Amino acid sequence: MPQFYTLLTDTGQAKLANAVALGQTIEITELAVGDGSGSLPEPDSSAEALVNEVRRAPINASQTDPDNPSWIVVEQVLPPDVGGWTIREIGIYDVDGDLIGIGNYPETYKPVLAEGSSRTQTVRFVLEVSDTAAVTLKVDPTVVLATREYVDQERAEHEAGRAHPLATDTERGMVIKATQTEVDAGMDDGKFITAKKLKAWATSWVKQATETVAGMLKVATQAQVDAGTDDKMAVTPKKLRWGIAYDLSTPGYLILPSWLGGLTFQWGYVQSSGTTSITWPVAFTTECLGVVSTGADSTGSLGRFTHYNLSTAGCSISAEKASYWLAFGK
Repeated sequence: MPQFYTLLTDTGQAKLANAVALGQTIEITELAVGDGSGSLPEPDSSAEALVNEVRRAPINASQTDPDNPSWIVVEQVLPPDVGGWTIREIGIYDVDGDLIGIGNYPETYKPVLAEGSSRTQTVRFVLEVSDTAAVTLKVDPTVVLATREYVDQERAEHEAGRAHPLATDTERGMVIKATQTEVDAGMDDGKFITAKKLKAWATSWVKQATETVAGMLKVATQAQVDAGTDDKMAVTPKKLRWGIAYDLSTPGYLILPSWLGGLTFQWGYVQSSGTTSITWPVAFTTECLGVVSTGADSTGSLGRFTHYNLSTAGCSISAEKASYWLAFGK
């Protein structure tokens, strides 16, 4: 018989037989280590406890041995802050607190931090059973530590064997970063765009519009519209309309914006002959440049009209008959 081995306790054998018969399972939850009270003990199936238990804690990992299907393997990680004793015996307990399996262990001293040296140590308990399906190994994820080997194995399985679905409009998943070429093409709907690539795309797309190139235009200010010299600005209807004012009744006026010379045209009607003082419908801002009149009757006879005292506010008209007048200025 080997020097170091494990076996089911009498309690463990009874519980396992009952579980197999009833189609139930034994739930293993904890692993304990002891120092054997200073000597290496022989595993005893009648034992209900370790010779001298020094630590009991939830198991950290468990599995069926891949090469020996009848073996169950239970692991516990001892952190650096526990120790100060020599491990000589191990045991596993079920959810009811009963000792299910027991074994001896090669003498291994577990130092503690207070001694000036310590380490993380993994203890494995391997137990052969007749029906591994009747044994449930319960791992509490809130208190356990994982070995490096376990993490590496899980990661390798994850990378090699598990699906990594891509995200969709309705499902979460993995995403892939688009290249600049893909961003510029604008065809792929399954990749994400970084801010840097989006800026590069926008910068290359935005161009100054010309007579032959489609692109972007700035909106001109009113001063730029009035100046009429910039050929790279867009003129809005509001700014185009600004400066135009009119009243089409009689008397009336039409004021043109500064970019059309700022001229003002005014008109009116003199009902009778003689001298009449006219007040412009709107005062000229600078000067009245001239006034013309024409007869208003239907006889076709010519008349003589004289205009004097021209000012920005009005003028005097001397007429031989009723007439229409037209004044213009700025």
